[in-house]
Amino acid sequence: MSYLSVHSIVIETRPKRMELDSALEQLGHWGKFQLISYGLLCVPIVFHAVFYLTYVFTAMDVEHRCLIPGCEDPLQTEFRPAWLTDAVVPFDNDRPVGCYRYKTAPGAVLPDNKSCIASMFTAEEEACTEWVYPKPEVSIKSEWNMTCDDSDWKLTMVGTMNNVGRFFGMPIAGFVSDRYGRRTILLAGLLLAGIMGMLRSYAPNYIFFLAFEFLDPLFNAGLYSASFILGMELMGPQKRVLWSAFTHSVYAVGEAVLGGVAWALQDWRWILRAFYGPAVLSIAVLWILPESVRWLCSKGRTKEARAIIRRAAVMNKMPTKQMDLEEMQASIAEEAKAKKAFKDDYKEDTPSTYWALKETFKSKILLVRLLTCSFCWMTNTFVYYGLSLNSVAVAGNLYLNFMLVCLVEVPAGLVTWLLMERVGRRASMCSSLVLTGVACVAFIFIPDSGGLVWVRIATYLVGKFGITVSYTVLYVLTAELFPTNVRHSLFALCSMIGRLGSVIAPQTRLLARLMESLPMILFGSMSLASGLLALVFPETHNTKLPDNIEEAENIGKPAKKGDAPAANGGSGGLAGVVVDDLKGGDRVPAPVKKTSVAARPTRTSVTARNKKTSVCSLGSVQVTVPEKSSSPTPASSPTSPTSPEAAPPTPSAEPETVTVHL
Repeated sequence: MSYLSVHSIVIETRPKRMELDSALEQLGHWGKFQLISYGLLCVPIVFHAVFYLTYVFTAMDVEHRCLIPGCEDPLQTEFRPAWLTDAVVPFDNDRPVGCYRYKTAPGAVLPDNKSCIASMFTAEEEACTEWVYPKPEVSIKSEWNMTCDDSDWKLTMVGTMNNVGRFFGMPIAGFVSDRYGRRTILLAGLLLAGIMGMLRSYAPNYIFFLAFEFLDPLFNAGLYSASFILGMELMGPQKRVLWSAFTHSVYAVGEAVLGGVAWALQDWRWILRAFYGPAVLSIAVLWILPESVRWLCSKGRTKEARAIIRRAAVMNKMPTKQMDLEEMQASIAEEAKAKKAFKDDYKEDTPSTYWALKETFKSKILLVRLLTCSFCWMTNTFVYYGLSLNSVAVAGNLYLNFMLVCLVEVPAGLVTWLLMERVGRRASMCSSLVLTGVACVAFIFIPDSGGLVWVRIATYLVGKFGITVSYTVLYVLTAELFPTNVRHSLFALCSMIGRLGSVIAPQTRLLARLMESLPMILFGSMSLASGLLALVFPETHNTKLPDNIEEAENIGKPAKKGDAPAANGGSGGLAGVVVDDLKGGDRVPAPVKKTSVAARPTRTSVTARNKKTSVCSLGSVQVTVPEKSSSPTPASSPTSPTSPEAAPPTPSAEPETVTVHL
């Protein structure tokens, strides 16, 4: 039996109040209030998916050829007339070369039927000055003649600039969301992004377009994360995993909607207007969306939080008396006060984050883990977005291909959670990355003609399915690998390095100019390499989140012989607590019959032998101890009578459950 030997410990008893999670559970998960809220949150999620990938179609690479003066009218052209193959322009793989044409022979006369013939041209080539594009597809390339020498890098720069704007916009969105509220960032983000998008649709030149391509994601970067967090904070703890899978599916559907609208309009200006205009108008509907109750409570705005829960109870046809809102408000206020005290105490007694990071980097195990994790993040973002962007270059209908590549994420997101629970994090990530690598390599060897076109497309979809599973697992695995005091910092570092992959992904179009299969070779090789490196990670399924460097290093290692087992990987429960006899000053063991830990940060100061020890903030432990009788008889007291008649036995009282704040 182990004891917590202290000189004095404060034990507080208080009536049970209604906690926020209890209130949310009583409200239910599928009432009218929740369904309306979830439906409204789908709106910014869909818009965020659309805003992120509009550059796939606005900066789409469009086939082009030289305009042949004297042979065709610039206002009435056909992209591949019958006379085009008669030595008028050079061809490459049955496609007209887009930047050169043959020079017109001196004295050549256009025939009466206006059909150019080979005798009108020489074998010498010259650069084009005007171009012809297939109709009706219109992108910034065809509208501003971004062809030949300056076309490739200008078009790929649009996607890179979009990701750079998102890179800077995410921390800003997080700050605004935590400071001013989730609903605020949703409304402000939609409004500002809608204005930026509408202005971009009227761009007169490339520079203007590129500037607003940066400003748009700078403002809309927080739409998905704020919607995701707000939905989680409206739910009870048991339904949050379901919400995660649901939002991922909604996001994929939003991407597919973009492909369908682009297919119908095929004009980059109207594609932007079709989405950004309704985004601004949607604010009128989203205005009724409630603010996060948890965020309001954390800011001490308990009256507003209580009003939202009261409104939810009315909409769900629940009696407000049943919710015990007065008790809940008192509990929330008390919780906020305890958290504030905990933060103040934490600042005094906890080492700085800089010191914790410095110590972490001294650990070879964690340093190798950090480098491996960063490479896996870069691989996942690079391959995930690279496959989405390059889907429009796969043989077949480019719009249909894009929609299929997006919709395959729906089953992938749902399967991920099953895999993580059944086979674990490491095996799920390793197998999904290897699957992606094999699919990308196999795609290269499948011809894009004949009856194998759909086999080629299916192989491409398997690759996107695998990288989606891996990407989802990586979010969970990264959060479980590192110690608590540096977890967020190292997670952010891995994610930031990983964003380099999404910045580089749009540039893979340039690699295809050198060799058509080069992007897929790169996707496949990086996926296979990351899949093998994933074996370096320890398995974190059903393990306790590490709180310090030693615990993080010991993840996946077999327990030492003699260690006491603990629930959830903990260090074991208390078998007893030594509590001072407040009257006689003697220390007697109080056996603990029941223990439970609540995740509730509190502050306690423990004094051991007239010396104040360090403050330990772990939460609150509920223990059941026997109630003292009115005339206690310590067994070890030297003044106690030795005769049984001196102290008649007192019937034991009923045990009392108290809360010890640790």
